[in-house]
Amino acid sequence: MKRSKVDPKTSQDGAKSSSNRRGALSERPDHSSTGQREEIERKLASLPDSPGVYLFRSDLGENIYIGKALNLRNRVRSYWNEAAWRERPKLAVMMPKVKDLEVILTNSEKEALLLEATLVRQHMPRYNVHLKDDRRYPWLAIEYGVAFPRLIMVRDPVRYRKENARARIFGPYVETGMMWQTVRVLRKVFPMRQRKRPLFRDRPCMNFHLGLCLGPCQKLVEEPIYDRMVKQVEMFLAGRQDEVVAQLRQDMKSASDGLQYEQAAKIRDRLAALETVIQKQQVLFQNQRVSQDVIAQAHTQRLISICLMKVREGKLISSEVVNLALVDKTNWEEAFQSFLDQYYTSCEDIAVPREVLLEHPVEDCEALQDLLTSKSNTSVKILVPQRGDKLNMVQMAAKNAQSSLEKETEEQLHEDAKADYLLNQLKEELQVANLPRRIECFDISNIQGSDNVASMVVFENAKAKKSDYRLFKIQTVEGAPDDFASMKEVVSRRYGRLLESNKPFPDLVIIDGGKGQLNAACEALNELGVSDQPILGLAKKQEEIYLPGRSDPLLLSRRSQSLLLLQRVRDEAHRFAITFHRKRRAKRSLLSGFDLLAGIGKARRKILLDHFGSFEKFKEATLEEIEAVPNIPKNVAAKVYTSLHEQKEDDSDA
Repeated sequence: MKRSKVDPKTSQDGAKSSSNRRGALSERPDHSSTGQREEIERKLASLPDSPGVYLFRSDLGENIYIGKALNLRNRVRSYWNEAAWRERPKLAVMMPKVKDLEVILTNSEKEALLLEATLVRQHMPRYNVHLKDDRRYPWLAIEYGVAFPRLIMVRDPVRYRKENARARIFGPYVETGMMWQTVRVLRKVFPMRQRKRPLFRDRPCMNFHLGLCLGPCQKLVEEPIYDRMVKQVEMFLAGRQDEVVAQLRQDMKSASDGLQYEQAAKIRDRLAALETVIQKQQVLFQNQRVSQDVIAQAHTQRLISICLMKVREGKLISSEVVNLALVDKTNWEEAFQSFLDQYYTSCEDIAVPREVLLEHPVEDCEALQDLLTSKSNTSVKILVPQRGDKLNMVQMAAKNAQSSLEKETEEQLHEDAKADYLLNQLKEELQVANLPRRIECFDISNIQGSDNVASMVVFENAKAKKSDYRLFKIQTVEGAPDDFASMKEVVSRRYGRLLESNKPFPDLVIIDGGKGQLNAACEALNELGVSDQPILGLAKKQEEIYLPGRSDPLLLSRRSQSLLLLQRVRDEAHRFAITFHRKRRAKRSLLSGFDLLAGIGKARRKILLDHFGSFEKFKEATLEEIEAVPNIPKNVAAKVYTSLHEQKEDDSDA
């Protein structure tokens, strides 16, 4: 895999196509400099015709779109083609913001598929389709490597596997409710350990008495018996449910033959509960070797619903629907493709079926098929059925997707109407010119001036938009607390940055505080030359609303929906600020002397601590002793020694 900034080596064909693109680029509305345009043209002319990943960047160096291609030359150049702009309206929104590009070469399209999915999850580019906005989809993991393993939920399977190499991971679950339903069934049928540490030293906790745990913490179950149960949980999650039932029946018979009737009765009850769950699953095929994922979609201009049905051992074991917003004029084909790529690149090998049935063909079908085959070590086929039972399965998934889409659309319309009514009411009561669709709220948090921070939260259409939240470390106020000066600094920094980047201002600004904080914010706006920004201060005690140029506060009814919205925004800003303040305060309180030394990072701090044992012993060390520490360069040792003695002099002067 090779990362390249694209060398400006222009072939004859490249020069010819470059001149055609230059004309196309000049017709586009582009606010970048001539140098930027020429640099992009040079890079376009020298693109290789090999597989890889391309990254589009804004003028701030931010990755705004990441894609993959079997032929980078053809794919990337197509973004500057006029016909592509007409076919994909999203490009008309995105491409004027592209000021730089980078390509990463890979050995195959499969590698490009994996790398693209990894980079999208890492950078979350604005114009890529994401499976989840604020958090990852959940996974279930069995934490092998410890005595009496547990079944737990994890959000980052890659990181968890690094820390627990022997763990078996299942997922992702696109519907969290369905995952917890599975967990409840498993805990009832297979009472695995739930607590990380025992609650009591001399007796089991309540889970044991409720039949939800076998009490391994008190050695009430033998480890081989417990491990066999864990293996059965693994088989169940992998879709091998008939094998689990067969094993439980064999265990029940063995216990009965050995005259262990109480044990046989417990297994019988677990078996009955498991068979009740399995009977609810729809039997679709008599052939128990059928293993399929069936994926179909339904969409509007604003939303796509994708249904994923899993068939294992001929039975439908789950049907999950994910809804993705089609923002920035994204077309549904791109969203459908992105779902497949991101889902299956993160999918574990035990979750890979033998067949994937799609409603529509996708562009990188061969690469995706190779990826799934390599994961499962068996041949995996991706099919678009045209007739027969497989087509019936796809149509069933499409019906589920359509039903979910209609339900989601109806709920969205209801929410939009409710938000419009609330915002119109707020507009009338505050007497502002525009409907306050975007609201930004600021709050300050500190203790006697220390760890002074601020927060900004954003609400759009009366809903929190957490991706736009911001945190600030106050830079100009130290020592004695001064909320007015802190508020002035934060407002000045926020809206000064918006002016520099020529971005729109919010419809309403809320300041958590009374007249003093509001006046400080207004002063900051006036210094920036902003005089028409709607702004108010919301004081906590009597919920008084202070407006610029008005001496008396505005008092709304405590039952007013407008006031409740303002309170919700203000309380969210307070929560966000105080959480950040507590983290900074806790981090400062845990700092050791090593943290204050120049040139010492986490790795070297550990080396010094392991070598000297404590910071007190380290302070008494000579320069030669520090230089003798393995993996500490002499120039770093000298710098650390100087910094250490400067600290000592400061302490003695104090």
